[in-house]
Formats: sequence, C-alpha cells, structure tokens
Amino acid sequence: MPFIDHNEYETKRGFNYKFVALVLGLLSLFQAIFLLICLGVSLHYHDDGFKALLTTIGLNFVVGLPLALYGKGQNSYDTGRREGMVTVTLSWVLTSLLGMMPYLLGGFIPNVSEAFFESMSGFSTTGASILTDIEALPRSILLWRSITQWIGGIGIIVFIVALVPFAGESASVVYDHETTGITHDRFVPRIGVMAKWIMFIYIILSILCVLLLWAGPFTLYEAVCHAATCISTGGFSIYNQSIAEVNSDYIIIVLTIFMLFGATSFTLIYFATVRKEPKKLFRDSEFRWFISIIVVISIASALWLYFGEYYTSFPQALEHATFQVVSLFSTTGYVIQDYNFWGAPFWIIALFLMFVAGCSGSTSGGLKTIRFSILTRNLLNEFTRRTHPQAIVPLRYNGTVVKDKVITQVYNFFYAYLTLSIIATFSISLEGYSFTDAVSASIACISSSGPGLSAFGPFSNYASLGDFNTFLLSFLMLVGRLEIFTVITLLHRSFWRN
Repeated sequence: MPFIDHNEYETKRGFNYKFVALVLGLLSLFQAIFLLICLGVSLHYHDDGFKALLTTIGLNFVVGLPLALYGKGQNSYDTGRREGMVTVTLSWVLTSLLGMMPYLLGGFIPNVSEAFFESMSGFSTTGASILTDIEALPRSILLWRSITQWIGGIGIIVFIVALVPFAGESASVVYDHETTGITHDRFVPRIGVMAKWIMFIYIILSILCVLLLWAGPFTLYEAVCHAATCISTGGFSIYNQSIAEVNSDYIIIVLTIFMLFGATSFTLIYFATVRKEPKKLFRDSEFRWFISIIVVISIASALWLYFGEYYTSFPQALEHATFQVVSLFSTTGYVIQDYNFWGAPFWIIALFLMFVAGCSGSTSGGLKTIRFSILTRNLLNEFTRRTHPQAIVPLRYNGTVVKDKVITQVYNFFYAYLTLSIIATFSISLEGYSFTDAVSASIACISSSGPGLSAFGPFSNYASLGDFNTFLLSFLMLVGRLEIFTVITLLHRSFWRN
C-alpha cells in the first residue's frame, strides 16, 4: 500500500457531510430507544410525562431517519480530523436539543434556555440544575434526567463506535475527539473493540451499583436513577436535598465506591479486571496521584470539621468529608451536607477539587489529575534547571519521558481552561453576583462538577441566571466535556479553509 500524507490529503479532499449526517441520525434513533424506556415507566406510574415523551420520540425519528438515510453508503475512509471534531460537537448539541424536549413540551421547564441548560447539564454529566423543586417532576421525567447522565458518562460517540461497524479512520477520529485526557492507551487492536470493552465494563459497573443500592434502603426506581448518575459521575438526584435526603451510611459508602470507579480510567479498570493485571492500576502515576489527593484532603477536611466543631463525632466527620471530597474530585456533585457552612478553608479545597478533578479516560470532567501532575512536576523540575542551567531534567510519566510537545499541549489546555473560566466569571458578575458566586459557577460548569458555592451552592440552583449566562454556562459545559479544543477549534477560520 503506498504511503499517504494525511495532512496533504486532508487539505485536498472535500468535507464528508454524509458521515456527519449518518452519526447524527443514528444518535437520534438510539436516543429514542432510551426515551421508550421512560415512556414505559410513565405508563406504569400513570404520570404526566407520557405525552411529552411520546412526542419527543416522534421528533427523534423525524430528525434521525432522514439524516441516517442521507448518510447511508458514505465512504468512511474519506473521513479526517475535521469530520471528527464537527461530528462530536454536533452530536452533543443535537442530543441536548432533542433531550430537552420532554422538559419543554411537558411544561416542566417552559423556558428554552433553562430546558437546554438542564439537558446539556445531563448529557455533559455536569449536574447543575435550574429546577427549584426536583421532586415535583413525574417519575418518568426524572428517570430521563438520570439517563441523560448515564448516556453522557460513557460518551455519546462511544455508543456509536461500539455498536456500528465503522470502517477505516472514521471510528478513530470520532473516538479520539470524544474521549478525555492527554493520551489514549489503545489496549486492543481496533477502536471498535476498545469501545465495546469500555461499554461492557460501564454496563457491568452500572448493574452492580443498582443491585447494591437496591439491597439497601433504596427502591428499584431509586437505585436505577442514582446508579445512572453515580457511575457517570453526573450527580443528578431525584431529591431536592440530594444525598442529604438519604439517612443511610450504607448508601453513602456504596455511592462513594462507585464514584471512585467512575473517576478512574476505564483502561486501567480493563487491565485490572479483564486482563487480571491489578498491579498495572497501582503502578499508574495518575492513579496514585488521584488516590493520594483524596486520602490527604479527606483526612485534612475531617480534622478541620471535627476540631472546628462542625461535627461532634470524628468518624462521622471523616465519613461525610470523604464522601464530599470524592464527590467534588470525581465531579459527581452529590451533596451530603451544605458545605457553604464548612468555612472558607473548605471552599478553597472545593474549588481546587472541582478544578483538577479525576483521571483521564474516566467519566470525570475537569483539568484531569494527569495534567495537574505534569504541571506540578514540571514546576519542580524548573527549580532544578534554575540551579543547574546545563542539566537535562526530563519529566517522566510511568517511566517514560514526556515529550515537550505534550507538555506544551498541557500548558495550552490549562491556559484555555483558565481563560474561559475568567470570561464566564466576568459575565456572571455583570448580573450582580459576588466574585465567589461567579467564579464557583464558572468552574463548576466547565469542570462538570455541578453545584458551586454560595448562591450556586449545594442546596441552591442556577434558576436565577439570565438567559445569556444560562446559555453561556451551557456552552461551558459542552466545551469542558469535550476538552475545549474540539469545540473551540471549530470557531477558528483556519478550520474551514481548504
């Protein structure tokens, strides 16, 4: 086979619109399947969500069938980076637009900007909400709300790559722009096979979580809803007071364990379980950093809460501190207590945890622990370089030297992440919110954490925002979930130049 210069080929060929249409069409049809499940629940409970769900299913078919038929027979080999970025971005936008219809058509969230916010918050696994009374919604709609996070957790595109036999480069380009982190360990020969393994592990963990929650005080319905938002590190609850509504140490422990699973690289989980190589998990530098941060901050927070007399029992302080630290660091956003009252030191800890977040290749949002570790170690290496200017001080990750190109990409990501957060903070502050309100809301949304601090804190919501900032934070959720550059690159003129 002759050598092909993909960069030169990318500039000469036309844009593969049919490929994009096919993926969008299939996603719309797949979404209808999950809506049918919610429709069945609506019939079972005789609730008010039936008409809205039925109409939304019809809309999914109206949108999905023409797109799938138009894209049928497309040449998937004629697909490159541009199609990958456009496909992934439009997939999240389209699914969020269709996903908001049950809220909008049923009158549960009559405002378009707020309905889109709630839908994007679900699919991006952010967990921020504009609902003032969650428990007032029908059970079928609350289930749909939880399912949006379960779908978003595994990744919308992973469903398609796993279930549809893409050929050539197409599966790779959409998968690379969908998954999170700075590297992807392709542990099996084909992307489609990898996606199937990830989906299999995700489903098994979800089922285990359901069964364990159901074995406790939760009903099956409660177990399904919370398992869907736990393993996806999304954090939606069917209760107004989140997990604080549940007075059960057992439930707290189960949710903590599965939040940790969700925030761990699924590649590492694959090696530890399927390949039976658990040592690979604990040898991984990012995972060690991840666990170390959780242990240290959980103990420090528990000591602060106990000696600060926020709790009279140290075991309870440790349990609640660990749950909240894991919830924030995994970007799940479950709430066990109103940490607005835990003092300014914990506010700083909360912002740090939201900003950094879980492991690459997991369902978590945020900067990712691997990027934080690279930034930290490169900073420490700089002190050595200052002392010994002629010394060559390589930065290593899992025993391998990290290339300068990767370090540059990490710094660029960090700069973009910070810049977008500052822009959103400024915009929100124009509505009269305090600096704490604005900065916590922007970080909570771009990191997929959900609840912020103060006015947007644990037991509050985002309903008071104006339409512009509601859409802006929805955009921030999308950008954060797709690792910024996948979306922002589409706005650069060089992307559209041949």
